[in-house]
Amino acid sequence: MNIVQVATLAFMQGFTELLPISSSGYMIIASWVLGWDPPSAAFDATVHLGSLLALALFFRRDWMLILRTFQRGRTIPLGGDDDLMSMQTLEKHRRIGDMRRRLSTPMSMPSKNLLKAVGLGSLPAIAIGAATYQAITSDAFRAPEVAAGMFIVTGGALLLGHHFTNLRLTGKDRRTRSKVIDYSDALIIGFAQAAALIPGISRSAVTITAGLTRGMPLVVAVRFSYLLSVPVIAIASIASFVQVLASSSESLPEWDELAIGFAISFVASYIAINLFMWLIRRMGTLTLWPFALFTAATGAIVLVVVFGG
Repeated sequence: MNIVQVATLAFMQGFTELLPISSSGYMIIASWVLGWDPPSAAFDATVHLGSLLALALFFRRDWMLILRTFQRGRTIPLGGDDDLMSMQTLEKHRRIGDMRRRLSTPMSMPSKNLLKAVGLGSLPAIAIGAATYQAITSDAFRAPEVAAGMFIVTGGALLLGHHFTNLRLTGKDRRTRSKVIDYSDALIIGFAQAAALIPGISRSAVTITAGLTRGMPLVVAVRFSYLLSVPVIAIASIASFVQVLASSSESLPEWDELAIGFAISFVASYIAINLFMWLIRRMGTLTLWPFALFTAATGAIVLVVVFGG
């Protein structure tokens, strides 16, 4: 790849990896539109490591708090609905007498349980990814029409998440949870994450929506989604490098390509995660539907071009 291809694909992967719009899908469609060969497995793994570093840096306080309190058995604050809405907005959405108090209750869970939930939730994607590696990396799965169709699925998932968030804030979802994430939640969200092995399905979109359907506040669902992505991205990247090194038919790209791709992906991912968290706190329940319309519209346009031209 030349420097323009490296920079373009690295920025696109980094920026879309941590937004609910599917980095794998946009990488496939961008390569198809521009007539470029798909990036190598080594390059793909490298730019994912850039996103992983951005995640680790952004959530460094969460991980440090988890590790620091692990032995002492203390609880970890994960936030709640009031993290993303002013009290004036809460009053606007109030439909039942204790809505303000209920939505302002801090959500937390023991640090040991949170680590176990992250580990358990990571297992489905790791196991299914290992079992279906050849299929999900085949040309059939990486066709632009597949990614476009899954964009529409991603858009539908985000609209579902928007619906459940509004149910909670209007008092129609009466579930309250002092311990936010139990092991059944972790497994359900983990299987949702495994669906994102299909290009075009956004990992963050389906995991956030799965959390919202389980009654989690939006901020909690987003934070758990990002925490859950860390072991999966790490293991997938390492496995890709091992696969490349063990393969006699695929060679490593130039080291300068990998270094540039890693750096650009890291910066783009860090910008994206800051932007998304800012949007959540700024827009609250309105955050998800613009991403839903964007991904669904992109998928529909690509399908029209593929099958209509």
